[in-house]
Amino acid sequence: MNRIYTIGELAELAGVTTKTLRVYERKGLLLPKRNTENQYRIYTEEAVRKLEQIQLMKYLGFSLEQIELFLSRNETSGREEMLLTQKHLLERKRTQLNSIIACVERAVTECREGTTDSDAFLHTLGSIVKNQKADELVGRLEMHSDEPRGWSEFIFRQANLSEGMRVLDAGAGYGNLWRYNLHRMPKNLYVTCVDKHNTHADGFCEFVKEKETEGVLAKGQISFAWEDLELRKSSELFHCIFFNHVASFIQDRVKLYKQFMENLFEDGVFICTWGGLLLNENAAAVLMDFLDDSTPLKAGQEKYVSIIRQYEKELKTVFGTVERQAYVTTLRFATAEEYMDYLLQVCKPVESELEERRTEFLEYLRRFQKPNGAYEFVRDTYLYRCKREVLPCLPE
Repeated sequence: MNRIYTIGELAELAGVTTKTLRVYERKGLLLPKRNTENQYRIYTEEAVRKLEQIQLMKYLGFSLEQIELFLSRNETSGREEMLLTQKHLLERKRTQLNSIIACVERAVTECREGTTDSDAFLHTLGSIVKNQKADELVGRLEMHSDEPRGWSEFIFRQANLSEGMRVLDAGAGYGNLWRYNLHRMPKNLYVTCVDKHNTHADGFCEFVKEKETEGVLAKGQISFAWEDLELRKSSELFHCIFFNHVASFIQDRVKLYKQFMENLFEDGVFICTWGGLLLNENAAAVLMDFLDDSTPLKAGQEKYVSIIRQYEKELKTVFGTVERQAYVTTLRFATAEEYMDYLLQVCKPVESELEERRTEFLEYLRRFQKPNGAYEFVRDTYLYRCKREVLPCLPE
């Protein structure tokens, strides 16, 4: 004879609360029968097995919406696709956890080697997190396009470097600008890379030493100054200063720009870069028809536009000439899942809604598949060439 359970007995058996069982009932996942005498909820052995399935799916990370859809599907193919999608999601979360662990490990190193001042430590910790997120962005760009190689070549060519020049790479990091352009470096070009000790900058330093040993680089052609950019004091002059995707890490950019201008020869050029507006515009174009409320997305767009305007205003406050160029990149994703993951990363204001409706969002994105089977997303990056004085107007 099948046993009958009250809501309290089932909750105790399954190790959940009665509130949880009521939520499952409202969602239509676990419907109780009713005692004919008092209308109390009662659950059969079948309900116990159903609850076990729900708990298992919850353990695997499925949302209640996904569980409902999964349990309602009888065909194997549909369930298999959902399981593979969930596997992909869990792998992404694992990658995120690994990134967080890496941040904590670097913070531990800073604690051992750096200051104990709380404000300074929080500033350093913020820089570590930003660096990690920047690394993840570069990784995604490299996976779905020819970046950072193409971008590094573009920056290099805009500088018009020539023999005998002295260059400052402020916040050199991994050194992609030089890794991908060693064969383009003019003779007797000397580069000073300024950065704090970190995994990427230290790795680039080792790379330079290897190239010196191989004879690809002359000894001292690329040198390193291990300093905080905002604390650096130097009267050395340069023909070109690169400031590649570092602006968001700086607290007082105008002050630093003035220092950079003092470090430029009269005809020197300051090259500054950061992300453009296409990313937000194109993401909005994709999502507007899907979101129930696009207000957070629009607010995020407006905020980013204001940031770009502020960054440009700060440059124009210091430099007489500020010229902007846009570098456009097309990212290609092999699957809708990859495309979805990218949009989740770049659409933070609406990430929670997209995550809650993940299965529905995935189906929505399939309509954007190109005839070649891929998914494409166009974004841009801004490059600013800045000089001390206003350039004279050329005759028409």
